[in-house]
Amino acid sequence: MERAGADEMPDEVERKGIGTSATRAATIEKLVRIGFVERKGNKKTKYLLPTHKGVALITVMPEQIKSPSMTAEWEQKLLDVEKGTFQDAEFMREIDGMVTELVGTYKIVEDDELLMPPSTEKIGICPSCGQQVVERQKGYSCENRQCNFVLWKQNRFFEALGKKMTKQTAIKLLSDGKVALKGCKSKKTGKSYDTTVVMTVDETQRAVFTLDFEKK
Repeated sequence: MERAGADEMPDEVERKGIGTSATRAATIEKLVRIGFVERKGNKKTKYLLPTHKGVALITVMPEQIKSPSMTAEWEQKLLDVEKGTFQDAEFMREIDGMVTELVGTYKIVEDDELLMPPSTEKIGICPSCGQQVVERQKGYSCENRQCNFVLWKQNRFFEALGKKMTKQTAIKLLSDGKVALKGCKSKKTGKSYDTTVVMTVDETQRAVFTLDFEKK
């Protein structure tokens, strides 16, 4: 990354690399952590290789933003902004114009789902439309894009009980329409209690939760 784009840039350009040494190291660590790059080699020699996920991402990205020379050019302009020889507002206008052009001209890559298949796991049947509910990054939602049903992982109702919307909780709600919870905590009193969360679906296809305390 230090010499990225060097062959594409004129000799008079002050800085050909992408970022500083510190930012380059942080960027590499992030690429490894999210699965776009993996380390290979032994204790003495380490090298980086793109994963299938990384190759797929590069394949579907527009050509313009894959060029290291573009990032190196941005680095140079940021240095010019720091020196006062280039206006920050002009720099942002250039980026805004580029993004607008990319959005307007980008064409979807054919068979992109084969390159980057969505990571989804079916966990139950949608109580609203009867189709499959799958796990996504932020929640458990219906495969039917026209359906509004979703169980959010960051769920305020469950957080108020001191609980989380786990996969097992979502599966139980979808199969039984309710889930028993132990050790819930009251924010007002700080006391613990057991209860059952009952799920229904309203007229807008959204999940509604109520508490059911069994009489002893």
